[in-house]
Amino acid sequence: MINSLKFIRQSKIISILDECDELSVHELARRLGRISVVTVRRDLSELVAKGMIQRRHGAVARLGATAAATETTGASIDDQIGDVDALILPPIEGGGADTLRSMARRRGIPFLAESSEQEGGVYVGPDNFAVGRELGNRAGRSLNGKIATARVLLVSLERLPNTRSRCDGFAKGFAETFKGPTESWRIDGRGRFRDALNFSIDAFSAHPTINIVFGVNDHSVLAALEASNRLDIEEVYGFCVGGEGGALFDLLQSGHKLRACAALFPEIVGTLAVDALARALNGQALPKEILTPHAILTPENLAEFYDHKEEQWTLKAETEARLASEPAAAKSAGPRKIIGFVPHYPAHDWYRNMIRAMRRRTDALGYELRVAAPQAGIAREIKALRELIARAAAAKVEPGDIVAVNAGEIGLMLADELSKLRDITVVTNALEIMERLDGVAGIKVIMTSGEYYSKYRCLVGPSLGALFETLKANKAFLSVDGVSTHFGPSAVDERLALAARRFIEGSRQAFVLADHSIVGVDANNRIAPLRSIVEVITDGGTLPVDRLALAAAGTVVTLADSGEERAGTPPAKGRHPPPRAAVA
Repeated sequence: MINSLKFIRQSKIISILDECDELSVHELARRLGRISVVTVRRDLSELVAKGMIQRRHGAVARLGATAAATETTGASIDDQIGDVDALILPPIEGGGADTLRSMARRRGIPFLAESSEQEGGVYVGPDNFAVGRELGNRAGRSLNGKIATARVLLVSLERLPNTRSRCDGFAKGFAETFKGPTESWRIDGRGRFRDALNFSIDAFSAHPTINIVFGVNDHSVLAALEASNRLDIEEVYGFCVGGEGGALFDLLQSGHKLRACAALFPEIVGTLAVDALARALNGQALPKEILTPHAILTPENLAEFYDHKEEQWTLKAETEARLASEPAAAKSAGPRKIIGFVPHYPAHDWYRNMIRAMRRRTDALGYELRVAAPQAGIAREIKALRELIARAAAAKVEPGDIVAVNAGEIGLMLADELSKLRDITVVTNALEIMERLDGVAGIKVIMTSGEYYSKYRCLVGPSLGALFETLKANKAFLSVDGVSTHFGPSAVDERLALAARRFIEGSRQAFVLADHSIVGVDANNRIAPLRSIVEVITDGGTLPVDRLALAAAGTVVTLADSGEERAGTPPAKGRHPPPRAAVA
């Protein structure tokens, strides 16, 4: 009992430090609640000895992503994945994931979607619903005769489809085998120990007769069981999917509350993923999906799967060989190729174990494993897409054209492309664009007037438009911070928005240059109605619904990474676009 509480407490310490850069010992004790500073110091000493945290000038911090990767892989995390030959992508959320998927599609490289299905990727992971259902069946059978009524707390992670499926499967499986009446409550632990703990405490406080908890991963069930401990509720049976790290196995071995875990074996997931990509890089087709094994672990059979030495749990080699039944991939025959892996939490136990196994497998097969934080890959890919967009914009410029280019990163990229052309005039309010084109043969540069805006190194203000009273540009290419059908192009800064509006008013045609991360997004300051824009030049990562909405509004959409126009017909060169209905 004492050891199990210690492991839960230490797991919570790790979770708290995952969310903070660093904390003092006293702040950690406060966040843990009802735990003495002496006890916290003892826990921290053990975690430091295990290499899971580090001391920093009177504070402690989670072993960072780079340090964790060094410990588990023998190499620092590499922030360059733009040149990988294959990609493994976990369920990263938000537009960043779309960017990385776009990179895989644009480059035509093999792409595995780990743990959760993703567009364009081959799924590698367990059948989450079947895993949850099997565990639910096991739980229901084991509790028949032990409890009269099952009152189940389900701790889910609702934003991810794979964890939702685990929860749905457990609920169905339990109902199929438990013979008594059942009540259930489902909460969203949000993937964080602290949230799962707080919501579980609320659930137990409102329903103190809860006697079963299910967690979709290690943190979820550890948090729910910790909540029952804090409220002194003893008759609780715990079940979970995961088996990510030692804290859970320590508690399972103790036989206290946690009765079974459907282990998903990150070591095997990593090995099978590398093997599949190795075969693909040698010319074989990827399968439609790669289902990885699982097993129900209990206190009685845990030692059949894992060795426990020096406080470390290690999957037995014979167990791994038995469960990873796919035929081994052949060694690389040509130049050394790179497999990229982009875990969102590199220091998390699941990914630490997975990376370790992947490193062993890639070394054995003659490949390089490159592990990158998602932000690095996203930034690199966005830059590459913006360069393609700038190139597509420059292709629309003809000899003799007067083109207006406003301040912005993509405008600088366009300036580099325009420097390859001749017999054009470039009107700009950006000093950096002027500097890049200064002295280029065959290019005339005209600066607008206006007030100097040092933050963006450009000219803004009412007098900027004076130039356009005597000059009309053929085309304006606009860097923006957002573009949508209902708000049009927009900017984060009011003065930049007004300057861009002057460029539109002073040009015959206006083009918006926008990578997929800002299409369908509204910045704070509207530049102009969408009807003022003849064309949006973007990339294939834009959502189909956003492309369709722009098309319905009469705007031409060009995908710079495919050269394909998706809507409308561009107006004749040198002429105003036909009038269109206003978009609210």
